[in-house]
Amino acid sequence: MDGNGRWAKAQGKSRQYGHTIGSSKVYDVFKLCIDLGCKSATFFAMSSENMQRDEKETDFISVLLKSSIEKHFSDLLSNKIKFKIIGDITKLPDDIKEVIKEAEHATKNFTELSMHIAYNYGGQWDILNAVKSLVSSNYPITSKNLNRYLSTNDNFPELIVRTGGYKRLSNFMLWQSGYSELEFLDILWPDISEHHIKLIFEKYNKTRRNFGRVKQ
Repeated sequence: MDGNGRWAKAQGKSRQYGHTIGSSKVYDVFKLCIDLGCKSATFFAMSSENMQRDEKETDFISVLLKSSIEKHFSDLLSNKIKFKIIGDITKLPDDIKEVIKEAEHATKNFTELSMHIAYNYGGQWDILNAVKSLVSSNYPITSKNLNRYLSTNDNFPELIVRTGGYKRLSNFMLWQSGYSELEFLDILWPDISEHHIKLIFEKYNKTRRNFGRVKQ
């Protein structure tokens, strides 16, 4: 979800305005992805590196996270969507952590659809945490075991889409993205539309995924 600040600047608006508009797009994009056959989606709201930004901006985004969960809580329940925050939320205010906890608990038994928000998330952080958990549990460090201890468990993305024009993963799901299809868009996140998303899915559905094997 890259480009909120640049989009706002182009409109002559504040970065906070850009983040507000960007946040308002998330659930609608998720619903469209579900309509197109997707069962699980993760939205990269804040990276570990983004947390080094001005405190006023990071605080504003954390409040947006809380208000967005509250706004769509009934939608998560009625549509049986499992909700989870991935990332380090230990430094969030208690009221925001409580809203997250309530949403995750209320939806934990849903299995058909899932929606993840990556907040203060980094792929390196994720791998390091998984390794630490394996070591402390005295389990052998294998790919299979590591998968179980990642924040995503074994729910790996088949497709990663980045808006904003940059062609890099920026520390997003470094372990999980080994065989992900990558799509980089020049548009900024607030400008993403149904047309863009449908084109992405059409392209993905035509892709042969062999995972290193040769198919006859």
